[in-house]
Amino acid sequence: MKLIPKSGIRLSLFWQLILAFALVTFAAGAGIHFVARSTVEDAKAAFQHNPPALQSLWADRLARYYAEQGSWEGVGAMIAGYPTGPGWEPWDETWQVEAIVATAEGVIIAAPDPESIGQTLEIREKFLALPIMQGDQEVGLLFIPPVSGSLRAWAPGALMGTGFWRFLFPEGIILFFVLLVGVLLSRGISHPLSQLTQATHKIAEGDLDARVPVRYQGEARELARAFNNMAEALARSDELRRNMTADVAHELRTPLSVIRGKLEGILDGVYPATAEHLAPILEETSLLTRLVEDLRLLAQAEAGQLQLDLRPLNVGDLLHDAQVNFTPLADDRGVLLSLALPAELPEVRADGRRIAQVLGNLITNALRHTPEGGSVNLSALAREGRVEVAVSDTGTGIAPEELPYIFERFWRGDQSRSRVGGGTGLGLAIAKQIVSLHGSNISVESTLGRGTTFRFSLPAG
Repeated sequence: MKLIPKSGIRLSLFWQLILAFALVTFAAGAGIHFVARSTVEDAKAAFQHNPPALQSLWADRLARYYAEQGSWEGVGAMIAGYPTGPGWEPWDETWQVEAIVATAEGVIIAAPDPESIGQTLEIREKFLALPIMQGDQEVGLLFIPPVSGSLRAWAPGALMGTGFWRFLFPEGIILFFVLLVGVLLSRGISHPLSQLTQATHKIAEGDLDARVPVRYQGEARELARAFNNMAEALARSDELRRNMTADVAHELRTPLSVIRGKLEGILDGVYPATAEHLAPILEETSLLTRLVEDLRLLAQAEAGQLQLDLRPLNVGDLLHDAQVNFTPLADDRGVLLSLALPAELPEVRADGRRIAQVLGNLITNALRHTPEGGSVNLSALAREGRVEVAVSDTGTGIAPEELPYIFERFWRGDQSRSRVGGGTGLGLAIAKQIVSLHGSNISVESTLGRGTTFRFSLPAG
């Protein structure tokens, strides 16, 4: 259920939190006030049903006085003269009581302060006054403070008699401080989100350098770090995209220049249209075809649209076929292509054609960078429910600072950029994507001057 319609007022998170704190505080204050007022009412009822002995005694005396006199005339003198007044038994000669007597309507008719006579009892005084009864009729009110002094300033009476007002003030103070804390907490929660929102808008506008400060605690810190990591990944992807565009243009321009130059020479009569001059055109055309096909394959793999035909596969047979297919090329280069397999290997579930393509890319890359007299070794072994495949060579190796980039498209290291053998610079990137689609990773270890080893694994079964 939506509390606010789409066309309604939208509050920021800061004001939503403030409103939540205010509502919680109001509810707590209302509950406290209700309990406090109920307590005061109960205390009043208990006080009136079971008043202190002194107040009860004086209420009885005043009731008898009213019954004898028929009015309250002279009640002040009686109170002031007690216990020596006529008709009264001495009770305590040392006691001097300060009592206020009022009519049933609350008009003061006797009090220690003569200026109070004729005034009306305050709310707090009337609240705790004890009724003076004649049968079922209330003929007056009696209030005796427990301490000497002006009744108007008596704090305990105020506490009981003005429960509403005395609780309202501290509730207001509590509300103020709770809202102050709520503002600070809300600011601490909403401010990092506001910064994140601003940075998100910048990213959406194309500013991939936007970052949020990582200076908060808890989830806000983790959110800021995650956003910054995402922004860095987007910036890296954008840089790779631009680099790929430039690299594709470069890779296409070279063969196109060769084709155009040869064709213009033949058309101008500079070169005869013989097999010798047409062969380079065909070779560059084949390179362009492979480049376009590799780009299409890589795009499909990265988008997850490359369909795999997963079937039980014997990796040993696949490696043996690769050895047979690439041995002539190895012999032409003066390189030994060997195969090392254990007695038994479990079957794996994989796309045989795509894994053969991965092996072809790795073997071609190894042969390209292994000098004459070197060797390339194919191997496989079972390990922890998987079959690990390795292609090792004794070639020139890869510099440590170049290892993190060798699986990128058109990697610009001198070795992978070499055109010897007609490479497009996409073989390793394609191999990585195909292995990734099989739920695994491809890794590389290399030492300059000693060789390189590529490894990937496939799930057994």
